[in-house]
Order: sequence, then structure tokens, then C-alpha cells
Amino acid sequence: MSSKSKQSMELQDNDLIDMSAMIIENMFGEPGRKIFEYLLKNGYIAEERIATTLDVRSNEARKILQKLSDEAVVIPDRVKDEETGEVLHSWRLNKPALKTFILNRLKKTREKLEVLARHEREGTLYICKTCNRRYLLDEAYAYGFQCPNDGDLLVEANNPAVVKLIEESIKKIDVLISMIERM
Repeated sequence: MSSKSKQSMELQDNDLIDMSAMIIENMFGEPGRKIFEYLLKNGYIAEERIATTLDVRSNEARKILQKLSDEAVVIPDRVKDEETGEVLHSWRLNKPALKTFILNRLKKTREKLEVLARHEREGTLYICKTCNRRYLLDEAYAYGFQCPNDGDLLVEANNPAVVKLIEESIKKIDVLISMIERM
């Protein structure tokens, strides 16, 4: 393999890592990003040391790690300490799963945008001019066409510009999915 090909692959791997870090931070905030970066640098993290090493509460870290395990981003391990007989719990990063993780997240986002676009195109929507929350016709009717948050009048808000913006976002996601699938 030429050095140019290796550089290209490394850039792709770095892109997957960067995208994964952004997604994880969006899902779990700064603690999630800290855990991901630690795993990236060190290969594994001992559960017993999370709080002291990363300044993240151990129960919060355990929840994040469990959810990342559900997504196959991390893999749990157990190691028995030969001297004490104690079982130590650790987690390691599953780098090969990052591509699938990103693709799954992008596809879920795309599905949600599709539903939103369909509601925008097909349904009559109402908006509160004060808080900008949007309601389907049934919801607006149930609230007597008054916003449940601030009591302001709900007005019809079918906006073709919003539909266009959502459809453009879907196209961008499709391009990104296609690029990642070819990696």
C-alpha cells in the first residue's frame, strides 16, 4: 500500500473519529466526550478509576458506557486481579464499529426529518409567535388554539421555506451517508 493511500485511510479514520466524538458529545454532553477521548488515547478505561481520572461521576460514566455498549462503540471486559481475586470492570473502544454507529445515527436523523417534512407538507400546522413551538391541527384544537406554555394565540404556519430547508438537510445527510458507506 502506498504512503498516499495510507494517508487517505488515516484521514478517513480521523473523520470517523471526529464524527463519533461530535455525536457522542451531542448525546451525552462533555462527560461522554471525555470518556470517548480517554478510550481513544488509552485503549481501555477501568471503571473503578473513571471518577478520579476523568472527573466524571462513576454512575454517570457507567450509564454512558452502557449506552455506548448498546451501540457497540465500546466493549465491556472483566479482569480478575490475581493477587486480590477481585474482578475489575473495564471498557475498551471498538474502533471498527464507529462507521456503523455513525451510519445508524445519520439514518435515524434522516427518518425523523422525513417525518417532520411529511407533517410540514401534509398537515396544517400552527405556531405560537411567542415561543415558536409548532402544533399539529389536532393539538391546536385540543388547546383551543392557545399555546399551553404562554397562552398566546396559535396561528396557521404552513411554510414552504421550512419544508425546503428540511429537504435540503435530508439531501446533505444522504450525501454524507453515501460517502461514509464508500469508506
